[in-house]
Amino acid sequence: MRRFIAFLALLGLLATVAAPLAAQSIFDTNLRAAPQYLQYQIKTPVNETISEFTTPVFVVIPITPALTMDVGTAFAWARVQPNGAGTEPTSSISGLTDTQVRANLSLGTDFVVLTAGLNIPTGRETAKKDEQLAAFRIGNDFLAFPISNMGPGFGATGGIVLARPIGSWNLGIGGSLRQSASYKPVVDNTGARPRFQPGNEYRARIGLDHPYGTGRFAVGLTYAKYGNDEIGGSIYNTGDRFISQIGINNSFGGVNVLVSAWNLYRRSGTIFTGDRTGPENIANVLLGVGFRAASGTIEPSLELRNWTQENLSASMLGTIGLRYSVEAAGLSITPSAGYTFGRLAAVGEIADLNGVRAALAIRVGS
Repeated sequence: MRRFIAFLALLGLLATVAAPLAAQSIFDTNLRAAPQYLQYQIKTPVNETISEFTTPVFVVIPITPALTMDVGTAFAWARVQPNGAGTEPTSSISGLTDTQVRANLSLGTDFVVLTAGLNIPTGRETAKKDEQLAAFRIGNDFLAFPISNMGPGFGATGGIVLARPIGSWNLGIGGSLRQSASYKPVVDNTGARPRFQPGNEYRARIGLDHPYGTGRFAVGLTYAKYGNDEIGGSIYNTGDRFISQIGINNSFGGVNVLVSAWNLYRRSGTIFTGDRTGPENIANVLLGVGFRAASGTIEPSLELRNWTQENLSASMLGTIGLRYSVEAAGLSITPSAGYTFGRLAAVGEIADLNGVRAALAIRVGS
């Protein structure tokens, strides 16, 4: 599946771009890194343990007060290990991912923002036979692994955001187009590497935010339309997406409270035979609280997620998380950990699952 997490970050840009931005210069450059580990153990009838370790690194560079660029890449390692008594081999894949270069240019008083991005193919373009199961499993939107693709090839994205304040509200409307070059993602049973040509991606977004107490209320909606994909002469379409997001945060008696939710609905698509694939929906809600302690902020959280698919039972998971944030002398450090429990729908049956996660987010600079 194509991942949608970037949509949520872009909705944040839509909701806040109308607010005044502080002037920045190249001396405000900052470095961000976030090594993280995520593992799921999926019980009978799936009987798999899926693990991923990633170390994403980004550099954010304010070239001028109006132009900001960032460059990022990651190292990723993923493994799928059978849990049952069968003789299925372990599948693993590792290496650098593609490099993303992005730029935002504000025009006037930030009411118009031009966006551009390049995906530079520094990652693993082709998965060998013994790597393909691991490469496929980490692309699941419901399980939401930090890195979902080792290397989707060269691509370019251009977009525009129009924003303005309406009374005490901030309104943002944007659109973008992504075009991708072809690449060879797999080695087939004959040893050949069929060429894959992704379809164009068109996105339209709208976002609103408003001050609320000491925090903010924000809401956004994205529509993503996907063109037909082609591999080895076969045509298919993964289906268009609707992504909605809402969030509110405020402080009560010295405790910060955050409630946020998002929903991803995918329309029916088609496979290479022309047959229809069913729609699906993923809904997610997060409740977090933060309070000052030990010179930093402690933030326990509870996250719930539900995945419905045509002709299958619902999949569900819950994650109990805890993170601690501390800042000093231009350095921000945020360790976090979580435990996940739930169930995953398999063909005709339900598989229980549990998982663990740990991360260390580091930011150097302002």
